[in-house]
Amino acid sequence: MKVDIKINPELTEITHVIQAPKMTPELMSLIELLETVETKNNLLVGKKDDKFFVVEPEEVDIIRTEGGEIKLYNNKGVDYTITKPLHKIHEQLPSNFIRISKSTLVNINRVDHLSNSFSRTMHIVMKNGINDYISRTYLGDIKKRLDL
Repeated sequence: MKVDIKINPELTEITHVIQAPKMTPELMSLIELLETVETKNNLLVGKKDDKFFVVEPEEVDIIRTEGGEIKLYNNKGVDYTITKPLHKIHEQLPSNFIRISKSTLVNINRVDHLSNSFSRTMHIVMKNGINDYISRTYLGDIKKRLDL
């Protein structure tokens, strides 16, 4: 296996690019190793365009289930696919991540604004422009965390 490291001071995050002619046991071991490092450091590994990217939790605005996949949106609105179940992701994240529905976690430090919505729910807009609804089940938790 060949390892090629390129240092680029203009980058704001570490990017892993793995190029291989096919999936091999060696490659699977490498992916598992990256996932282990991710868990120990609270980092998330997301996939986009057949590349794996390491994303730090403070760069994440929202993580939610979309079409059977777990999608992570960073502070720039870029989305990545994560293979772990949402409850496992929530376990590894710091306490500033809160569940707003069965299928969505948000970084409360990245909330732009909230507004009342229909059926006693609230509409939440993140700083990256992504929006969602806070279900009634979780509304009390987020109101308490934000002192509303």
